[in-house]
Amino acid sequence: MLPAIFSTFVLARIALGQPNTNATCNPSFAWASNSLRQSPCLVAAYLGSVCDDGLFFVPALDNSLSFYQGPTVAQANSCGCSSAFYSLLGACAQCQSAQVLSWSAFSENCTTTYSQIYPDNIPTGTAVPHWAYQNVTGGTFNSTLAQLNLNAPESTANSQPTSATLPPGSSNTSSPKKSKAGPIAGGVVGGVVFICLVCIAAFWFIRRRHRGVALVPTPIGYYSDITFSSLQTPKLYNPSDPSTFPSPSASM
Repeated sequence: MLPAIFSTFVLARIALGQPNTNATCNPSFAWASNSLRQSPCLVAAYLGSVCDDGLFFVPALDNSLSFYQGPTVAQANSCGCSSAFYSLLGACAQCQSAQVLSWSAFSENCTTTYSQIYPDNIPTGTAVPHWAYQNVTGGTFNSTLAQLNLNAPESTANSQPTSATLPPGSSNTSSPKKSKAGPIAGGVVGGVVFICLVCIAAFWFIRRRHRGVALVPTPIGYYSDITFSSLQTPKLYNPSDPSTFPSPSASM
């Protein structure tokens, strides 16, 4: 049975005024919470909010076959393309007994990736565990490795580092991605992928709107500026209220 794709990047932005999450971690993942007792899901929301006007929401995953998807080309930014953000989301997925995408799959739409580092200023109100800076290049977030770094200092708005401590001779770097094909071929492939993503998103939206609940899980996506407006309830006919009169076309 293939893992279900449950649509982050829905990581949805909502107008609550601060980073938030409704994901609940299994008690066995208490080690993944920071010194402020914030779950990795909430810490991920804090890091994502830096590039999204302070508003970022990490939703709970539906089932064990769900996972958080990386940003689209349009949504890719320094926050979402940071391996620290990815590792926190990975821990968030695992603490819900769900799946984790590989770093390469998660960051495939990033022009530049930030390995073992968070390139922006850490926001106030949170603390980033040192294990979030583990090396995931060529692999996937490793919770076993993370638990070996629980005593290392956290990163906060008032302290450093915002990257992992690496052995001599190595360094934290941002890596511009290079296309394996030529620029033209890369552009064609990118265009096809973008069109496919747009079609999938449109199909998902229409199906959810008309059927209420999707029949198949989709990846939690990274959609920004989502707004929800309430539907107006139609007025009942009132002979004294002209606004309730049927339109001329309705009487034809």
